[in-house]
Amino acid sequence: MVSDDQIVALLNEGQTKLCMNSYLLMTCATTSTVASQEAYSVPSDFIKIEAVFIYNTTTNQKQRLRPIDLMKRDATKSTGNPQYYYVWGTNVSSANAFTINLNPIPSSSGTSDLEIYFRQAPLTMVSGGQAPEIPGHFQYALVAYALWKIWLRDQSPLGANLASFYRSEWEQWVEDARAFINPLTLDMPQQIDDAMGILSNLD
Repeated sequence: MVSDDQIVALLNEGQTKLCMNSYLLMTCATTSTVASQEAYSVPSDFIKIEAVFIYNTTTNQKQRLRPIDLMKRDATKSTGNPQYYYVWGTNVSSANAFTINLNPIPSSSGTSDLEIYFRQAPLTMVSGGQAPEIPGHFQYALVAYALWKIWLRDQSPLGANLASFYRSEWEQWVEDARAFINPLTLDMPQQIDDAMGILSNLD
């Protein structure tokens, strides 16, 4: 016998694993830089950082910061215009949290000038009546994951066969999620082939 709470826990486990291996949920967080401050909190629902940008309010230019390893940070803690970032952590109210750390450390403060693009963890479902946050067609993957884990508990030959069946189905869903391309990214600006030189004569 499997309780409703156990089923919801398996569904939550499945959608988290699915998001860890895909770009199903993507988002952006914005914060403000502070002069002489190196570390900036990362949202707790992040899975993996994809890019970090900083906006220079003086030049009105946005620059992508390059990721570096902790061992390559500037030990002298010099200040200036940030060019790099590394991920580390800090303790906030006795709880550990990830941080984005800028190098060089900002020499001046900004306003909503630091943008962090990352893969997002899904919201935790608290009941069977709550829908998963992942896109609708991938929600069937969670059923396969839950049934796989449930039938694993059955020691009978039938249970073993069903567990194997649903595991294969789950693994196929994971592969589909990895290959998933957000349909919104298909409508991107295209390079115009100006073979006749028409556009070059418009200046």
